[in-house]
Amino acid sequence: MRTLLADGPDERNAAALADFGRLAGLWTTLITYHPADGSPVHSVSGEWEFGYALEGRAVLDVWRWPGRADLPATGRAPDQECGLCVRIWDPGLQLWRFTFHGTAHGDVVQMYARRIGDEIVMERAVGGDLVRWTFGAVTDDTFHWRNERSSDGGRTWRLDQEVDARRAPAEPDQE
Repeated sequence: MRTLLADGPDERNAAALADFGRLAGLWTTLITYHPADGSPVHSVSGEWEFGYALEGRAVLDVWRWPGRADLPATGRAPDQECGLCVRIWDPGLQLWRFTFHGTAHGDVVQMYARRIGDEIVMERAVGGDLVRWTFGAVTDDTFHWRNERSSDGGRTWRLDQEVDARRAPAEPDQE
C-alpha cells in the first residue's frame, strides 16, 4: 500500500490539507445518537483513524464502531460499522470533495467541505433536507463532530449524531 498512504501533505496545498491532516492518527470516540422519533439517546464507543494518502494530495480516514475494546470475543458485533472516507482538496474550487463508503449498510455519501471560522463543515442535500457534518473544537488531543439535519432550508437544525474524540495514546511500537 505504498502508493496509497503518504507521510505528509503535498507541499503545493499543505495549508489546505492541514484542515483534516491535523487529525492524522488514531482517535477513540464516544458516538451519541439523538433519534428523531423521540427514542432514548444512546451512545457507543468507536475509533476514528486519519492519515495522508495519494502522494499527500488526500486525507483518508476509517471510522468504526464499536471500538476494538468493546467488540465481542468473536471480533464482530451484530451491528458493527466500518467505513472509509476519502477527502481530496480541490484547489480550483477551494474546497474539499468528500466521499464516505459505509461497509455495513452499503452507504455511500458524497459531500463538499470547507472551513468556516474554526470549523470544517461538510454539506449535502438529501431529498428535501439539508445535512451538514461539522468538525469543531479541534485541539491537538480532542475534537467534536456533529451530524445535523434541516427540513426548512437551513433555518433550524436538528442534531442527529455527535462524536467526542480523544487522541489515542501511541502504541509502544510506534514511539
